[in-house]
Amino acid sequence: MKTMKTLGVMIAAGLLASAAFAQTTAPATSKTPEEKAQMKDMRHDIRAYNKEKGEAKHAINKGNLAAAKTDLAAAKTDKQDIKADAKVLKSEGVDHPVKLADKQVKKVDEKAVKTDLKDIHADKVAERKAVKAGDIATAKADKKEIKADKKDLKREIREARRDGIKHPVRRAK
Repeated sequence: MKTMKTLGVMIAAGLLASAAFAQTTAPATSKTPEEKAQMKDMRHDIRAYNKEKGEAKHAINKGNLAAAKTDLAAAKTDKQDIKADAKVLKSEGVDHPVKLADKQVKKVDEKAVKTDLKDIHADKVAERKAVKAGDIATAKADKKEIKADKKDLKREIREARRDGIKHPVRRAK
């Protein structure tokens, strides 16, 4: 009898707890145009910072220390811009704005790599169809497009790696 009573109390407590959790709502995340503009500015600053750091590393590896110093100075100003933007966004209620902007930059990089891979694949299919059909002029044009797309892909991969994605092609598949 006593176990039935405790079991009933436990079930009632579980139901009340689940009802309490079901009533809580997630906070609304409506962004104002100012927040969107500041996040965009922060994304540009993060890209510029990553680019300057990459150029500084490249200059150091080449042995050009003067260029490396100027690149590091530019990176330092970009970092200060990032910190200032983060402070403003935090005051407006955005949680972890730098981490959020960094994720958005990586997402854009992955999307660019994916689209380049799709373009290359589509051009290869078109080239094969043109060769099968015997249309040499179209096949040559498709070959040129493939070459241009591969060049774009290499540039996108370089940017993605600079922005912190270790294996952008493997992740894009």
